[in-house]
Amino acid sequence: MVEPSGDHADMPMTDSSGGSESFWAAVRRRLVSNRFPLVISSALFAALYVYASVPGIVAFGCIAVMVAVSLFAPVRTARARKAAKLMEAPRSRDWIRSEALIDSLPDPVILLDGSGAMQFVNSAARRVFGTTVRPGGPALVRFRDPELHAMIGNALAGRLAQPVEVLERSPIERWFEASIHALPGTDTREISYFLYFRDLSEMRRLDKMRSDFIANASHELRTPLASLGGFIETLSGPARNDAEARDRFLAIMQEQADRMARLIDDLLSLSRLETAFGRVDFSPVDVEEVLRHVVSALSPAAAAADVVIVDRIGAVGGEDCRIWGSSDELIQVFSNLIENAIRYGAIGKRIEVHAERAMVSDIDSIRVSIRDYGPGIAAEYIPRLTERFYRVDVESSRAKKGTGLGLAIVKHIMTRHMGRLAISSEVGKGATFTVTIPVWSES
Repeated sequence: MVEPSGDHADMPMTDSSGGSESFWAAVRRRLVSNRFPLVISSALFAALYVYASVPGIVAFGCIAVMVAVSLFAPVRTARARKAAKLMEAPRSRDWIRSEALIDSLPDPVILLDGSGAMQFVNSAARRVFGTTVRPGGPALVRFRDPELHAMIGNALAGRLAQPVEVLERSPIERWFEASIHALPGTDTREISYFLYFRDLSEMRRLDKMRSDFIANASHELRTPLASLGGFIETLSGPARNDAEARDRFLAIMQEQADRMARLIDDLLSLSRLETAFGRVDFSPVDVEEVLRHVVSALSPAAAAADVVIVDRIGAVGGEDCRIWGSSDELIQVFSNLIENAIRYGAIGKRIEVHAERAMVSDIDSIRVSIRDYGPGIAAEYIPRLTERFYRVDVESSRAKKGTGLGLAIVKHIMTRHMGRLAISSEVGKGATFTVTIPVWSES
């Protein structure tokens, strides 16, 4: 019979899985599927022609119309009808609960029948793979990875199926560990395989960050060590008795030793922040007091660079305008930001430190902005500024005694304080670094 179109209905000349079929195969399938109404209607119109004196052209025209309707009427394939029958079959309470449980899992899960057709797709799978996974579709058509094909094929054949790693490139690149398990007590006519995808993307990202960090840290430490080794060798040999060269080399060696000390201090700070648990050392902190302390401590360095620090921070003073945090960590945050402004924005001769109390996303917060009038930062570099060891200009940063870890430390401290760091800049007009932290209240 002609079946109404639905979720599994085919468009003309296509099968239920969305793949194309030949024109004559489609014609044959539709005529066979609609043979009963076609034969009955043809016999009726022939009888009207013979016994009711209906004009032959009218009778044959009606038969032709029925043939045309049969050719183009949507018809479901056997697989689509099987999937629809399975979906419409009454389900037990245990199955409904199992389906809800599987649907709530955070990783993609697909249930397959004995032929490899998808019978159930959970929410995570639909979110990750989109509309390319749907009940009734063959899993081996959707997933083209050879190792995944082999794993599913081994499971369907009753052989041992080892987990495999799968790379999905669309819509974004993600890594998964795929495994398949036969469900006990089922046969080939029912759902019988549990295809599970464990998301490895975050683990891969962390592994890459760790390897990049080790490589960068090794490089940053190796450079001053190589310099010190070279100078020691020179002082032990040709420059042993050269007082002028000795003084010059010792000054450079001291500079390289200081650079290593700064780098090690920053690495230890970053390690401490990344491994810190809880906020046991937190207490109410007066941000105005912290800012005044930092500005006072860095004023000599600013004066040496011919830079004026202008502060407008009185708006965040008082007992009712404090934050819950670590005073030492906040001093480190504002010291790093103002030191960066002195290092890289000195040509602007002016640094502005502005603090205010404001509602940010409906949260009562303290917002502190440090603005310099230096060369600015191009927009394409801004998203990466908080990465460890990332520098826009490596040689310039090293010459100005930067370690490449300052903003990474600021970002980690802001995370511990439930705050955030925002960076805005325009080339030739300086840069603004804004820290936002929620106001603390005893209630």
